[in-house]
Amino acid sequence: MTPSPEFITGLKILEPFLFHYGFQLDTMITQQASGGQFTNATYINGGKKLIIGYRYSVGRLDYQFDNSTVMHNFYLDELGYADKKQYPDFQNGDIQNACRHILADFEYLKDDFFIGHCKELKRIAEYQKKFYDDLQTKIYAEDELKKNKKIIDLARQQFKVKNYKGCIDVYKTVTKNYKLTEFDKRTIQLCNQHLTK
Repeated sequence: MTPSPEFITGLKILEPFLFHYGFQLDTMITQQASGGQFTNATYINGGKKLIIGYRYSVGRLDYQFDNSTVMHNFYLDELGYADKKQYPDFQNGDIQNACRHILADFEYLKDDFFIGHCKELKRIAEYQKKFYDDLQTKIYAEDELKKNKKIIDLARQQFKVKNYKGCIDVYKTVTKNYKLTEFDKRTIQLCNQHLTK
């Protein structure tokens, strides 16, 4: 498969800067997926990699040094350039305009990534990983909370219709790390009392 001509044109905007700082095109892989054709272009300079992904617009822009990877906007934001960056973190159908914005943002990354030793990249990559791990944990916890609330509502309904065994059975499906309220503990206690009569 051949990459989109628009993507190649966009890369031509970035390449003079990249070549000047010792980066060379390493791979350009184009594949077909359910959302359509996409291409990842990887530029390297020693242990440094710049990965640009394109599907209708630039969708991936990652900087990598050894095992540390950071996304474009996260990198710039953490370096203190959130209000100065030009490349927006959303899909933009105008690839040439997007690449001009990326090129302008490269100036803010010159000292650390392009000519430096990626000290900030490594620090920010660790922070980015923690940020997304924490976000995933929060999303999981919120999902568990919603699921447990539905289970508890069902258990309480079983209690109202005097299905005490069913009530206890439903309460048993609540996630172990979820703290039952005093009301729910009392409900289980009453169910057990009814069942032992």
